[in-house]
Amino acid sequence: MLIQDNDAVGIRFDFPGQAYASLQYACPGEIRDAQTRLFLKHLHYIAENSGFYRRLFKENRVDINKIRTPSDITALPLTEKKDLGDSNAFLCVGTDEIVDVSLTSATTGSLPTVLHLTSGDLARLAYNEEIAFAMTGITQQDTLLICAALDRCFMAGIAYFLGGVKLKSRVVRSGSGSVSSHWELIRLTGATAVVGVPSLIYKIGRYALDQGDDPAKAGVKRLIAIGEPTKDPAMKLLPLARDLENMWGASIFSTYASSEIATTFCECTERCGGHLRPELGITEILDDAGEPVSDGSPGEVVVTPLGVTGMPLIRFKTGDISFLIDEKCRCGRTTKRIAPVLGRKNQMLKYKGTTVFPNAVIGALEGDPRFHGGYVEAFMNQDGTDRIVLNAAIDETQGVDWMKDILRARVRVVPEIKIIDRNVADRRVYQFDKKRKRVTFFDLRQK
Repeated sequence: MLIQDNDAVGIRFDFPGQAYASLQYACPGEIRDAQTRLFLKHLHYIAENSGFYRRLFKENRVDINKIRTPSDITALPLTEKKDLGDSNAFLCVGTDEIVDVSLTSATTGSLPTVLHLTSGDLARLAYNEEIAFAMTGITQQDTLLICAALDRCFMAGIAYFLGGVKLKSRVVRSGSGSVSSHWELIRLTGATAVVGVPSLIYKIGRYALDQGDDPAKAGVKRLIAIGEPTKDPAMKLLPLARDLENMWGASIFSTYASSEIATTFCECTERCGGHLRPELGITEILDDAGEPVSDGSPGEVVVTPLGVTGMPLIRFKTGDISFLIDEKCRCGRTTKRIAPVLGRKNQMLKYKGTTVFPNAVIGALEGDPRFHGGYVEAFMNQDGTDRIVLNAAIDETQGVDWMKDILRARVRVVPEIKIIDRNVADRRVYQFDKKRKRVTFFDLRQK
């Protein structure tokens, strides 16, 4: 079945994903059969049209005719972010079929990655976010405030906008405006759901409180968290997420996505991990040797996004560390779920023999009223080992023993602790990156 909705944004929503939407509740055999058809179509389309993959398959002596099921995907080579430097080599259509150019945020010392999208790819994004929003309980009766940039070629903003339009919600394009403008739009439009980075939503709430307003009375019922973790590996809310729910009187939902995979894994109303989307991608968790790990074991998230026509990818290494949950959700969906991201692979530190992710250090302390913010810095010792410094804004009269106790319990190690002024912490942390995320880790090991 094809979707053929034309609307004011001029996008023809003809991505055939709706025909597979029921896979969320299907038995494993049905999911496997449907995904096999989609995967093989994706693989042969790439082999025929992608210059990059034709060369890569030839170099690795890959015979795609021997690939018959998604389980055979491990015979295919991996794709890394550095491979995307020459994006034209990945193009599978003529440039006259490209209708949107998106850019990823550049890392230090590198250029943004260019992603070419066809009208079908935009329709796929719309379908993806429509289903994701619907999973959280958002309907066409909701007013959806989007606190994500629609400009500067970022994919996220346009994806959320198209998804809201597809769902027929009332969409408010708040974009990357100021904290005060976000709050005024919430009051002006009666927004019932907010999409944004948790730390930004917190700042909006704090601004409202400082103005004598109560965000819990604004009518917002759902907070769709993007870009930052809201839960620990045990699926418990992090302190900041708990504060947000109390502040807004709303439920918070975690999502996981990246521009390269053009797919969102969102929590349902049960809020116990982001549901995988078998019609939109194949998700693997790999160890450092590139081998699959068992469900429940952490490793790098690797995704093959299905249904992309402009610049399709195979086995893209996201650099994120997480694990899969394979048990039926209380919502009735049978798909596997992805757990909270534990950290970035390139941010993984070794400290006193223990693996440490910087976001876990900050996450362990947030929500405690004695912790007023901070950030983590990593340095390299002369012997090549990692040195970790937690810069924390606290009341010096309370000492640091309480922080050490929390870190031992939740992170298992205690890094060096440096007490800093709260204003210093805010200036450092809230120099938002291009995606409006705060920055709480600074890797100085190469400097």
